[in-house]
Amino acid sequence: MAEFYSLPLYIHKLILSFVLERAESLREWHQHLAILSVCLVWRRLALPAVFSQLHIDFSPGTFTLKQQLLLVRCVASFHRHLVKHIAIALTQQLSLSTFASNIAAILQLGKVHWLNAQSLLIYAAKDTIKAYDNVYDDGHSIDKVLTAFPVDLYKSMPQIAQLKMHLVEENRYTLALTSSIVNRYAARLTWLECTVPIALTIRHFSAQLSRLVLDVRSAGMQHLPSACAKSLRILELYEVPECFSWNSFRCETTPGRIVFGRLRELVLSFDFSVGSKKLEPMALSSYSLQLHFPQLQRLVIVDCPLNCHALFADSHYACLRSVHISGWLSAADMFAQAAASPIDELRIQMSRVGAIDSSRFYSATNRLFGTADMQGSHVAELSLSALELDLDPQMVEWWQLSRLNIVDSSVPFGTVLALANKLLNLQSLCVYTCTVADDGLNQLEQHNSHPKLTTVSIGFAPHTSQNCSKQAQNILRASIGSLCNLHVS
Repeated sequence: MAEFYSLPLYIHKLILSFVLERAESLREWHQHLAILSVCLVWRRLALPAVFSQLHIDFSPGTFTLKQQLLLVRCVASFHRHLVKHIAIALTQQLSLSTFASNIAAILQLGKVHWLNAQSLLIYAAKDTIKAYDNVYDDGHSIDKVLTAFPVDLYKSMPQIAQLKMHLVEENRYTLALTSSIVNRYAARLTWLECTVPIALTIRHFSAQLSRLVLDVRSAGMQHLPSACAKSLRILELYEVPECFSWNSFRCETTPGRIVFGRLRELVLSFDFSVGSKKLEPMALSSYSLQLHFPQLQRLVIVDCPLNCHALFADSHYACLRSVHISGWLSAADMFAQAAASPIDELRIQMSRVGAIDSSRFYSATNRLFGTADMQGSHVAELSLSALELDLDPQMVEWWQLSRLNIVDSSVPFGTVLALANKLLNLQSLCVYTCTVADDGLNQLEQHNSHPKLTTVSIGFAPHTSQNCSKQAQNILRASIGSLCNLHVS
């Protein structure tokens, strides 16, 4: 033990740095508490990190309510000033009033003040929060909770700057409670995440708001409280409706222009699901503004409408390193025109491609995966589903493509083989469904020069004979010398 104590202090700190990462659950946090009993040196070094976070967990198999009450009261008595992060999780079914009253009892809301707490996470899994108690089926107890709980929470934790409300349940009571909590803190937050469509009543977000994650389905969210575009570093908006107004982010007098000068990550998930009648161009009035992202590094666009590119018409992405785009061709076409730097990760997912002119499809994808700008790419992936045009390998110039996935489509085996032999940077190829003509296999031209393709997954059409399937597999193995994994269904 003398040798252990004689170790330099920085060695002890290094050891603890591997052990004391942020706990993700009450059980992990409780394991961290055991470190305090190892020795006095570790107790002195680990104490601030261990008690910088506090976990409360209502889950089967974890600590009982009484055990958590005793543990938190001990923390509140001796180490409350160290607590900066508070996480509350629910994965078992409780009524809303019971859930809130248990939290209030454990944290002693209204009696104990957690003045140094900067971050609050409340997580509830799906089907865990019941609206009504078994006893109170008239809603009176819930009304009391909706009024008292947010007030007591704010009084006990007035310094919260990071608020994460991850509630999957969306009954009107949980939405009302979430809205009340968010509205009390929103004007001072630097970080806000909310995964349910709440009603915001405040007029302005904090000028220091750096991360904003919101579900904007609610009618009250079509016009967000004013937020400074200059301060945002991460912006994620989900279920963005046609009538959504970007004017909330305007923080300068330049007409028709909003500059997100510090934004690093942008995620936009539109409320325009593929195959629905909503797949129409959005109203032009929604695009009276143009958005600019000079420092953007990661871009995700999901289910974009046909003329989404009007928002980004004059944008140039000098710093962009990761791009994920799914939905209509317009988003990929927009990005193909705007990209101005080598990309480390480019993932494009398109559906019902045949709904748009094939020449435009080849033009956009060839610019994305065939230009010199993609030579620095580590991952270049193209996923096509419900393909409504016949792929012509002669038109394809996807020289930088590393992964190609074609699903819910009918692709001739000859086309698969031609693509595999032409795209020399391709590493992975997945095709469902592949059609094979018995009389055409022997006429296919075979090569054995592919340097990188190692994985091929093919799902043959149901009517394909076993003999034909085996012959096609043999042709693939003979044509692709680098093939290591061939998956056939």
